[in-house]
Amino acid sequence: MAEDIYEISMLLDFYGQLLTDSQYKCMDMHYNQDLSLSEIAEELGISRQGAHDFIKRGRRALAEYEEKLKLLERFCEMKQTLKTIQEDLQLIDRSGMQSGNLYMLDQIDKNLFKIITKI
Repeated sequence: MAEDIYEISMLLDFYGQLLTDSQYKCMDMHYNQDLSLSEIAEELGISRQGAHDFIKRGRRALAEYEEKLKLLERFCEMKQTLKTIQEDLQLIDRSGMQSGNLYMLDQIDKNLFKIITKI
């Protein structure tokens, strides 16, 4: 369930602006703000069933966008590749290296860490 919420939240980040305003609001409130359908309905002045329908259609639209564009899939693959590069960098034997090379390896490691933590 938590993975599903995380995935939907990520899909909203990538494709949310392609949804209708009502779909986006309902999905954002439900998945990012953790509001119940009743709370969403009250906040937006719609029925609980209306909130459910907006979320259902929004989920379907997000799945279709991801199926066609694969932005989230590629993002996750790139993030994992960066983590693997960083792990491999840690395995390099640094004994006997010149200080300039050690400095460069440390800079590469720091830059990879910055990228990984920002994405």
